[in-house]
Amino acid sequence: MHTTKSPVQPGSSPSAPITFPPGAHRFAVLADTHVGDREPELSSQLVEAIRVLTPEVILLAGDLSRPVVVTALEQIAPVYAVQGNQDWLRGYRLPKELWFEVNNLHILLTHGHVNMALYTLNYLRLLLTGQKMSLRSIEQRLAHRYQQADLVVCGHTHFQVYHKLGQQWFLNPGAAYPHKLNGHHIEYALLEISAEGEIHVELRHLAG
Repeated sequence: MHTTKSPVQPGSSPSAPITFPPGAHRFAVLADTHVGDREPELSSQLVEAIRVLTPEVILLAGDLSRPVVVTALEQIAPVYAVQGNQDWLRGYRLPKELWFEVNNLHILLTHGHVNMALYTLNYLRLLLTGQKMSLRSIEQRLAHRYQQADLVVCGHTHFQVYHKLGQQWFLNPGAAYPHKLNGHHIEYALLEISAEGEIHVELRHLAG
């Protein structure tokens, strides 16, 4: 159903994206499930909410922490997942980024920590000063790194946002487990791309 325009690994670059056929498309978007390090399992309430969305594809923006997350969600729809910093620490091998082309839109899926060196420096800064890199600073780094993306889908910050920075849209579905930063909600998003290439996003949450 989804093809690539190049013999190289599909999704590995803007020139070899995972390409969707013309027409409207519907995606469920999740990030930061943290199953195994912060939560014992994926919320059954969340799984059912994703099922009700009837997505064509599920996008996971990193920090799954355990492969069981993909296994559970693949019962609903095909899953595309990228590696987050917690996945890297646990040796869970996933692509660091995936590129998609949907109705002439270039969509980039990544976790958002940029790389482990920057993540480590940011963590040390937090320990030494009590301050961490701002959301805007993270998005600016991603915008500079992925200039060809019309839409950047990421996680990492655990803040649910959908807004425009310069000429690019940024979507963070929030954390898919309840914690104090998200008001103890379970967060996710619905992403729809029209046949004309228009983006529609609904940020959603469930009681934790």
